[in-house]
Amino acid sequence: MNNTKPILGIFGGTFDPIHYGHLRCALHVQQACHLEQVRLMPCHLPAHRASPGVSAEQRADMVRLAIADYPQLALELLELQQHRPSYSAISLAQLALQYPEHQLAFILGMDAFNQFTRWHRWQQILQLADLIVCQRPEYQTLSAESQALLLHRQVQQAVDLQQPGKGRILVLDNPLHPISATELRHSLPELNACPAWLPPAVWNYIRLHKLYS
Repeated sequence: MNNTKPILGIFGGTFDPIHYGHLRCALHVQQACHLEQVRLMPCHLPAHRASPGVSAEQRADMVRLAIADYPQLALELLELQQHRPSYSAISLAQLALQYPEHQLAFILGMDAFNQFTRWHRWQQILQLADLIVCQRPEYQTLSAESQALLLHRQVQQAVDLQQPGKGRILVLDNPLHPISATELRHSLPELNACPAWLPPAVWNYIRLHKLYS
């Protein structure tokens, strides 16, 4: 029996700033896993960790600009509206109430998955959503805890997520995008033209508001 609920992907991150690596990963997961939509959810960032002069609202604005041409992507403001540190278990519990007609799939990288059993209430996450793990070659060695999770919960095909249930883990081969927001932030003050990894609308916004300078 197929799952009658459409699947909603939740893709969290700082998005500081959002770049094509984020976009292409979200689009690939959406298509490969037949998700109705991927919602990009910027996390709350404590003031001492935020990039100078970049507010939560500005990070949300940049995500909104970056996804404007992609109806299969959407901005999720839940964590930015909380004004507290973000915990995925709490956010997913709220999203499950917010989207009761959807099955949730939480998207994360292999590096994050390797630390997953150290997350706050990680067991609750598996009671609320499936995991879609984007594979990264530089993280080939998994912890014993991560290997144990895969042994008991891994599914081999995206179509398996269409069946009723929660707590399954799909490891997805995804195109590699060798860029990071950290690298972008460090290079932006020296650039006079839009870098290849940044959507032009985001670049124009950064220039207009003199961010990362």
